[in-house]
Amino acid sequence: MQKTIILLLLLFVSWQSNAQVKWDDGKTPIEWNNYSTSFIGSGNERTMLGIVTAIPYNGVYSFGDADERNELDMTYSGSLYRFKSNLANNIQKLYTYDSSEVFFLVPGVYASNASEFEYRVLVNGTSEMKPWSKITAFSDVSFSLNNFKKGFAFLGGYKTSWGNFLLVELRKKNNTNNIYSSAVYWKQVKPHIANIYMGDEMNELFARMKESYKGISSDELKKWQKKYTADQIGEGGLPKKLVLKPEENSIIFYLSANVYKRAAIEYTLIKDGSDYVQWKPNDYDNNLIWLKNLPPGDYKLQIRFKMQRQNVTEYPFEIKAAWHQTTLFKIISGSLVAAFFGFILLLFRTAKQKRQLKKAQVEREKAEMDLKQLRSQLNPHFIFNALSSIQGLVNSHENERANQYLAEFSAILRESLKNNDKDFIPLVQEIKILETYIKLEQLRFGFTYSINIHDQLNTSEIDMPSLLIQPLIENAIKHGIASFKNEGRLDINFFANGKDFCIDIKDNGKGFSEDSKDGFGLKLTKDRIQLLNQHSKTQPIILELTSDAGTTVHLTFQNWLA
Repeated sequence: MQKTIILLLLLFVSWQSNAQVKWDDGKTPIEWNNYSTSFIGSGNERTMLGIVTAIPYNGVYSFGDADERNELDMTYSGSLYRFKSNLANNIQKLYTYDSSEVFFLVPGVYASNASEFEYRVLVNGTSEMKPWSKITAFSDVSFSLNNFKKGFAFLGGYKTSWGNFLLVELRKKNNTNNIYSSAVYWKQVKPHIANIYMGDEMNELFARMKESYKGISSDELKKWQKKYTADQIGEGGLPKKLVLKPEENSIIFYLSANVYKRAAIEYTLIKDGSDYVQWKPNDYDNNLIWLKNLPPGDYKLQIRFKMQRQNVTEYPFEIKAAWHQTTLFKIISGSLVAAFFGFILLLFRTAKQKRQLKKAQVEREKAEMDLKQLRSQLNPHFIFNALSSIQGLVNSHENERANQYLAEFSAILRESLKNNDKDFIPLVQEIKILETYIKLEQLRFGFTYSINIHDQLNTSEIDMPSLLIQPLIENAIKHGIASFKNEGRLDINFFANGKDFCIDIKDNGKGFSEDSKDGFGLKLTKDRIQLLNQHSKTQPIILELTSDAGTTVHLTFQNWLA
């Protein structure tokens, strides 16, 4: 058995079955550093025949299951795969504990002599997974593996289910007397707990780690027999259930497997019927599971190999509670402490609630006054801009348009005064006022506009702060598209984004500066939004401006929709 890291890129035609895989499909490359190869023999590999088998090991060299029955009647010892290969009878017999594919290579066959050979794959030595076939795939790179050179034959990757074995046979065509074979058995295994140590038994643990696993020692068995009766000791010499003192809360479980990568072992810990530690890789790159500083409780430790997650070993243990950790003591002491502090808190609670209510009332009244003050500032600002527009039309001798503007302006002013004492109005009413205002400004500047309302919005059921977006539209017209006349474009979109209600106001103008003296309406709107957000923190309003080939104002009313 030789462990090696193989770097191979081979192309071959995959046999259409549920067991054969591609050598490397470019998407799920084979991790060759996770494979160990079997090959016994010496001499010139170009003249020597024999099947090399690559088996995954996934961080475990051996499992400590030497006493388990050998279904293939093989006598193994030592390594993970415990194979005994005898090239005199041309057969290898191996185990694999991994559900993934096993790969088969032939270092003595190349493209030059492949036509002389054929191979097949059998399940349990009887059923053909792959009938006698030509060898068509070869290594296309050089690498070091028992002096194997570029171009040797690759028979493919195969697997079967647990409890079954595959037999790969290689022969010269029409020659049934000289067959080279490799048998691989898919064997199930569970982690085996060899012994258990407490935190103060580190010397004993270190002594055990220096030797290979040979089962529980006589001294270790005596240790458990002193603490537990015969019917409390299990078959492996360990207690059927470990019962520990409160101070014995650091426990080390020693496994018989020879583990070198912590991810190969996974464990979970159940405490009092609930998950205490979720399934996770082991904390150490060896065969120790070390549980530290556990609180009192009834536990179940479950362990499994990553390569065989269906096979779980479970071990129960209990850590007794100290007198001050018992449920009764906690209930009594907790009740006394709760009663004392409850009485103290009760004295402060009423006074604190009164202070909080008074403070909240003051803050609410202040916010409402600030909002009313801002709205009172917006009206004169709007009236000033409207009268300026009327004045411009009069100065231009456009009396008819000025009269129409004045009529529309009076309608808007009436709606504004009607809603002056309302913090919120229906969206349908807000849109109606906005459209009247936009048509009013269109009389003077001649731009085009669109108002789009998404089908998901019910404008009659959605309320919004009255005249909140009018200053934003006014800015878009006056400072964005007014100078563009007929080429100016204004688009207003009302739409839903999940539970958020959104408004986009976009113009194709030159943009405007928020810091300019003309940004008074925008500043008032921002101040108003800030006060509204203080009033309702669960439904904030967010205002964003972007300037790219015009200006876009994006308003988001978060959690505004049901």
